[in-house]
Amino acid sequence: MFNEILPERINRALDCLHHKGIREIRIRVGYPIIVDFGSPFFLGETGIVDDQSKALQCSYQELQDAVFKACECSIYAHNEELKLGYVTLDGGQRVGICGELVFENDHIKTLKNFSSINIRVPHQVKNCSLNALPYLYNDEGVYNTLIISPPGAGKTTFLRDLCLQLSNKFIVKNILVIDERGEIASCQNGQPQMDVGITTDVYTHCTKAFGMENGIRTLAPEVIVMDELAKPSDIEALNYAIGAGVKILATAHSSGMQEFLKRPYFKSLVNDKIFERIVILSTRNGAGTLEGIYNENQICINGV
Repeated sequence: MFNEILPERINRALDCLHHKGIREIRIRVGYPIIVDFGSPFFLGETGIVDDQSKALQCSYQELQDAVFKACECSIYAHNEELKLGYVTLDGGQRVGICGELVFENDHIKTLKNFSSINIRVPHQVKNCSLNALPYLYNDEGVYNTLIISPPGAGKTTFLRDLCLQLSNKFIVKNILVIDERGEIASCQNGQPQMDVGITTDVYTHCTKAFGMENGIRTLAPEVIVMDELAKPSDIEALNYAIGAGVKILATAHSSGMQEFLKRPYFKSLVNDKIFERIVILSTRNGAGTLEGIYNENQICINGV
């Protein structure tokens, strides 16, 4: 949890907010600390303040210590995550980290001299996928579904609830969650801290490629759930699973369909009709606003 890595004076201020509804905590060396509840606010000693001059700031050393604690006092052990710009805390809270990149032979060796962190606080919003659910399966099973939204618009929350609904309603007998960043199920000691359903198995902190290949072979899932398609290897893993007859629920960052189609790795997924359903979310009326559900021919099917 984030209160285990932050200085006591910052924790005392956050405790005044009771943590309820916090989505992000942005801490930059020498600048006001900002807490996001859907809109950003300055954090003062006793909670929210309007005056920037009264906002708390974090020192360079405090930030270095926070990242060190986030890495469980071993930068080396978490270096692969650091190179990708984040560390995941127990409970599924992802800490995005900025700093000085160190290169060796044109490859990122590590990250040091940390300058800012962004703590993203996951929330379980049960039943948030119910409006979309009837469009995402039929009597023959679940459609390959991609959930698209900009950052902070609720795609992981939606994905988590979709997994829960499919599982607990026994629409799907066996589901495998590949929780690469530990944010979907937030497992601790083998127990999901976020409810992903009673027929769901979880691989935590493994690559999509490993999860796909080994999960299909040993767990026989009907549906595989994974967050944030981002690179060619993710697409290869996805195609492997689909070729094995497994259905996919996945997410991707994008402001909408048009922007998504501009990305070369992803355009082929749409043009080849890999995804039978594409769900578009936004923050227009708050996080998780359903903008439309499209079929494989990019036709809106839910009347939005």
